[in-house]
Amino acid sequence: MLSAFSNGPEIAVRKLLNNAAVLPLLDHVISVDDLNTYKPNPQVYQYLMKRTQANTENSWIVSSNPWDVIGGKAAGLKAAWIKRGVGEIFDPWDIEPDLIVKNLVELSEEIDA
Repeated sequence: MLSAFSNGPEIAVRKLLNNAAVLPLLDHVISVDDLNTYKPNPQVYQYLMKRTQANTENSWIVSSNPWDVIGGKAAGLKAAWIKRGVGEIFDPWDIEPDLIVKNLVELSEEIDA
């Protein structure tokens, strides 16, 4: 199952994903907007698990935002960090991603391997 999970309002996220031609590839578009709190609050990752009926052991957060990776890891999910630039450094909070990749193609290759 593949979901977009955002702090942004769902209607805006859907529009962006549609414009990028990726909306049809997704099973869910989930916004934390209804919760009145945002990532990286642990409640939002629990909300994601509830909405997708998934469990944390088999779920991944994939983000280029270190704070989102840290939030997902702290909530018990696996996490992949999309390191967009060679010089980028992951935030030093003693939480590391399970996987570091440079783009979604590389992510797909690593996860399918």
